[in-house]
Amino acid sequence: MSSSVYGKKFEQKFKTDWRKCFPGTFLFRLSDQVSGYKTTSQNPCDFLAMNNGYLWMLECKETNEGTINFAKIPQLDRTEGLKDFIGIKDVQPYIIVWFRKFDKVIAVPAAEALRIKKDGHASISLKMLNDKSYYIIELPSVKLRTFLDTDYTYLLKEEVLNECKIRKCFN
Repeated sequence: MSSSVYGKKFEQKFKTDWRKCFPGTFLFRLSDQVSGYKTTSQNPCDFLAMNNGYLWMLECKETNEGTINFAKIPQLDRTEGLKDFIGIKDVQPYIIVWFRKFDKVIAVPAAEALRIKKDGHASISLKMLNDKSYYIIELPSVKLRTFLDTDYTYLLKEEVLNECKIRKCFN
């Protein structure tokens, strides 16, 4: 399977897992708006979700490497990208990354991703999970045949929300 096929299938799996974690809540997939010569979506993210009083802006990515290059996350810092929604009360912009070869799913607040980039890194690395300099959240996941069942309710744990507030990932 090509990487783009895995990416689309991960988006489908994300949708299934999110709905299982938060039944009866709002989740909307923004359809890819590809314009003219550009081959990537011009949307700020893949999904919008509402639950527990938060608007979640979620960009899903997958990689077979131990890193994901910022060049593969144009939604982060382009005009009307995730960066434009950081600091808005009750809005939580996140990048969700599935590291296929390592069977891990992480959530990176967009503010932390920008800080990583500003610090001169070209990518988000799994090695950063152990580096307390950055707040990267490993989501509890169970390996299936190919995909992982991921528990997104972890993002609402008090210690996760408090750490994000301390680090000013959102208001």
